[in-house]
Amino acid sequence: MLQLKYSQPRFFMTQNKTMSSTDLLIRFLHIIIILSFTGAYLTGDAEEWHQVHMAFGYTLGISLILRILWQFFAPRLAHTQPSAVSRRFHVIKPFVQRYWAQPQQWLSPTFLKAASSSLFQLSILGVFCLLPLTVLAGFLTDYTQSHSLKEVHELFANLFLASVLLHLAALTLNSVLLKKWLAKRMFWGAESHSWFTLFTLVLSLGVLVAFWLWYFS
Repeated sequence: MLQLKYSQPRFFMTQNKTMSSTDLLIRFLHIIIILSFTGAYLTGDAEEWHQVHMAFGYTLGISLILRILWQFFAPRLAHTQPSAVSRRFHVIKPFVQRYWAQPQQWLSPTFLKAASSSLFQLSILGVFCLLPLTVLAGFLTDYTQSHSLKEVHELFANLFLASVLLHLAALTLNSVLLKKWLAKRMFWGAESHSWFTLFTLVLSLGVLVAFWLWYFS
């Protein structure tokens, strides 16, 4: 039987090749989330730093909202394609299907590369699931002064930390196996950025600065 093969037009092939998943705003929000979580975790047990702790927590929440909005607007106005949940599952699912019932391959280099990549994606999913839960539990704890909610907040914060540590471990292992420092793409890059990306970066920075000035006024 004759089979017809579909081939994309050259325009779309070129467009897909130039679509980046890591742009300037993604890098900015990544750094803000790192600094905010570190600051919130270090000030969590100090009563005299409670206001700063809450400010870091709210900054995490604002950063998450900006990141979700950027997921929607970036492909339409900035010509970039931030990684979505479905793309991360597309890395994890084939790994599980291939290796789950093949323990004899669990020490092979191929398995370790696939495992580190899958754990890396899983850790990101964990971070983005636990971030809103941690912030919400912290807000409710501060609002109600409930000891039970405080324990829930601490549990989510520790699970958040575990996801971050898994993220770093998987990134390090994957970098060693591939002999390439993969973290650099999250801090700098040589690609050009659209005017909309630069505008959104300035706007996001303005929102965060305005929040801190308002919160401590």
